[in-house]
Amino acid sequence: MVLSFRLLLLFLAAGGGGVAGWFLLGARRDALRRVVIDSLTTAVLLLLAGWKLVALVTQWFAIRREPLLLLWATGGRLGIFAGLAMALAYLGWKLGRVRRGDLGARDIARGMALVVSAAMIAYGVLFVGSAAAYAATGGSSTAARVGAVVPEFSLPLLNGEQALSPGDLRGRPALLNFWATWCGPCRAETVVKNRLAGEFGDRITVVGINLTHTEAGSEPVAAYVRERQIRYPVALDRDGRVTDRFGVRGTPTTVIVAPDGTVHTRFFGPLSYDRAAAVIEGLLTEASR
Repeated sequence: MVLSFRLLLLFLAAGGGGVAGWFLLGARRDALRRVVIDSLTTAVLLLLAGWKLVALVTQWFAIRREPLLLLWATGGRLGIFAGLAMALAYLGWKLGRVRRGDLGARDIARGMALVVSAAMIAYGVLFVGSAAAYAATGGSSTAARVGAVVPEFSLPLLNGEQALSPGDLRGRPALLNFWATWCGPCRAETVVKNRLAGEFGDRITVVGINLTHTEAGSEPVAAYVRERQIRYPVALDRDGRVTDRFGVRGTPTTVIVAPDGTVHTRFFGPLSYDRAAAVIEGLLTEASR
C-alpha cells in the first residue's frame, strides 16, 4: 500500500485505540468488548470500501487502461466522506438492533466513545512525536516545500540530450514525477502521466525523474520506458541528491511547479488525472490573465 504519512498515523492510531479500548473495557465485560471492537472494525472496513468505490467511479477510464491503478487509487475527500457516511450508517444500524438485556445501546455507545477517544489521543501523541523528530533531524529545511523556489539541480536526460535544470521549468506549469521501475504504483499511474502530457501538449512540462540510484543502472530504465511507451522526458537521478532536495520520502511523489519556478502542489501516491488536471488548468488560467 502507498499511504501518506498522516494516513499512516491514522491507521496506527486506530490500531492503538482498539488495543487500548480492549484492555480499558476489561475482561469482566468481555461481551461488550467483543461487540464494540467488532463493530468499530467493520466500520473502518466500510470506510475504506467507500474510499475505494469512489476512486473506481472517478478514475474509471484510467483504471480501465491500467487495472493495477485500482490497487493504489484513492477517492480523495469525496471518498472519505462517502466512507464515513457508510461507516456511520452501519454504526447507527448496529445500535438500533441492540435488544434490551445485559448489553444496552448506551453501554455500547459509551464503549465506542472510549475506543475512539483512545485512538484520538494515540494520534495526537504520534503526530506530535513524529513532528518533533522530523524537526530535530532538520528535514524540513531541506525539503522543497509548497511556496518555496525549486532547488538548484542538474540531471541528465535518458535520451542523452542536454541536462534538465530549474531554468527549463520556468514560463509554464511543470509536473515532476519521482518514480522507479520497481514501484508498483508508479507503473500503474504511467497512463495518467501519459494522458496529461498528451492532452496538455506544449502548454506544460512533464518530466519523470527516475531514482536511478535505486536501480541496477540506466538500461532497465530505458527498457521500462520503451515497454510502457512513456511519452515524456525521463531524467536520471544517479546519486539521489535531487530526490533529497525535493524532500521525496517515497514513490511515487509528484511535484507541480508554477510558471514562476515555485513549488505549487505536492502529491504522494498514485496520481489522479482529475486532481492533477485541475491544478494545471488553474495555473494556466492564472498565467493567461
